[in-house]
Formats: sequence, structure tokens, C-alpha cells
Amino acid sequence: MRERLHIATVCSQHREILDRWGIGVELDQFCMAASMKGEARQAADREIAELKAVAGGMILHAPFNELFPAAIDPDARALAMRRFSEAAEIAAENGISRMVVHSGYVPFVYFKEWHRDRSVEFWEEFMADKPDDFIIMIENVLDDEPYMMAEIMERISNPNIRLCFDTGHALCVSKVPVSEWLRVLAPYLGHLHIHNNDGQYDHHSALTEGLIDMEDFLDDVIKLCSRDTTVTLETIDGLGSVEWLGKKGYLV
Repeated sequence: MRERLHIATVCSQHREILDRWGIGVELDQFCMAASMKGEARQAADREIAELKAVAGGMILHAPFNELFPAAIDPDARALAMRRFSEAAEIAAENGISRMVVHSGYVPFVYFKEWHRDRSVEFWEEFMADKPDDFIIMIENVLDDEPYMMAEIMERISNPNIRLCFDTGHALCVSKVPVSEWLRVLAPYLGHLHIHNNDGQYDHHSALTEGLIDMEDFLDDVIKLCSRDTTVTLETIDGLGSVEWLGKKGYLV
């Protein structure tokens, strides 16, 4: 799994981990759209340039605040399209071909049928002018079950649109077991975010600190997911989790 593993820059020790293990990195600098311009953008660009020298590969996490691909208001939809396009331009400037985007599903705001159909339209339109090697991975956040995301993928014709399964989000907001999420979404997965929690709050805890038996889960990932499915360790304190992965033989 080592060649597929990334560390998120939200992890406080990401630079130490990159220096020691040379794995990939997922860039969270632009999760807030304000960071894509001005002095914040300049600071992010400097950091990314430094990370390129030590990272085994790069994935960009697109902005997500107040961005809703299935928005009912056409202006809100247009804003989401613009922000994701700006993020894709940053990815291209840095030679990055994989980008994580949030699904934007909001319970009690969108009927699932609406969100499903509008999401298919939005993502296919967004990807229509992108390079052949550019891939997006749509991440579950407030999605309370995996079946709607699977239905979206069944209706999408572009093979460069895939899914990102976030274990911590599913554990917090869904009554469906994480193992079932993985089983349902595995055929469509391009990426995973792995972290743990107590089932109540999205703590981004270490892999061994929470309700998910991460060893069983990762064994299922190896069995069910294609070998090009990448993985990001998205824990706040990541050093212990990387060491645990090494002890368990996942970094061979």
C-alpha cells in the first residue's frame, strides 16, 4: 500500500512524515477558497514547491465551503463550478492530475433524487473540457448511506469521475457500517480518506483511536479496491498512525 499512501497537510507532522517515508501528499491548502488568491495563495505556492521536493506524489483537495454542485439556485451552482475550475487550474499549474471534491449533499435541503440527477449533470459538465489524465474523486461528507453515490456513478459515463470514501464522515453521519460502505462503493473508488473517531464527532483521530477496526478495513480495501485506488491518511496527529501501518505490514 505504500506506493498508494498519502499524508494530508492537515496533519501537523506531515513534513516529518514525508521526510522519513517519502510517501505522497494531499494538499489541503485550498480547502478554503480564500486561500486561492492574494498573500494566502503566495504562501501556499511556496509550501507546495517545498513539498514537491520530498513527496512521492500529489493530490489536490478542492475548496468545499458553501459549494453545492446540486444547488437549486443557479447562481449557487455557478459558484461551485467556478471554484472547482479554479482549483483544477491550480492542479494543472503544479502537474497534479487527481483532485478531491466534496459531494455537496445536504440532508433536508435536497431530495436524494434531485441531488443524484443534478450531480450527474454537474460533474459531467465540469469534466467535459478537462485533460484526459485529470481525475476527480467525489467525497462523502453528509451523505448518510452509500447507495445514492453508487447510483450517481452508475449514471456517469466519464471514467475520470470516481469516488473518494471518507471513513470518518461515514462513521459520524451514517448508520450503515463502514464495511458496507466500502463494499458498495469499491467498484467506483479512486481514493480513500482514512481516519477514526468515536462515532459522534469527526475528530480525525489516529487509525487505532475509534470504533473502526482499521486492520480489518484495510484488509478489505486490499481485497476489494483496484490497485490504482489511492489512500490519504487524514489524521490530525499522523506520525503514530504511519508507524502503526508500518508495523502491520501495510508499508511494504
